[in-house]
Amino acid sequence: MSLRTRVSLLTPLLLVLAWYGGKAFVRKHVDGLIQSAVDHDLPKFSLPDRAGVLWSHERVAGKPLVLHFLRSRCSSCDAEAEAYRRFEARASELDCVVLHLFTDRVLGFPPDLTERTIASKNFAAPVLLADTSFVDAFHSAKWSNVTPVTYVADAKGKIRYALRGGQTQPALEAAVAAVT
Repeated sequence: MSLRTRVSLLTPLLLVLAWYGGKAFVRKHVDGLIQSAVDHDLPKFSLPDRAGVLWSHERVAGKPLVLHFLRSRCSSCDAEAEAYRRFEARASELDCVVLHLFTDRVLGFPPDLTERTIASKNFAAPVLLADTSFVDAFHSAKWSNVTPVTYVADAKGKIRYALRGGQTQPALEAAVAAVT
């Protein structure tokens, strides 16, 4: 078999391996960014929800906090929405605060798309539009398209969990129980 034939046979295999290797490298890098928030203090923030109520680190102090980062055009975010609605129904019983943080504005999504997506989620907990500095304080605005991501902070304002990917109601409840 000639060298040219061997190269032509190996090229598709090498391309596939390079693609998967690159994807694994990026995933590991982003996972590291997300996990780097764990065991750090909750960043100072002040963001209004869609009703105009201002949410800040001072306002949530003294209770466990669940920060749910999501966006439009995210199938995993769509898949976990029902679990979050069930979790929200138990949030007062669990004595925790839940805030949904859309990264659409950071990504430059059209406001009408964001509004349709928010309406389709039908969340009971406050929905905030994250800005670049807020996302940077957690896992970098450069990776704000990586969603869903959930951070759980204890009542003292220390981030204890960084959960990447779709969550279930039992997993969310377990994370909150572990920080109380």
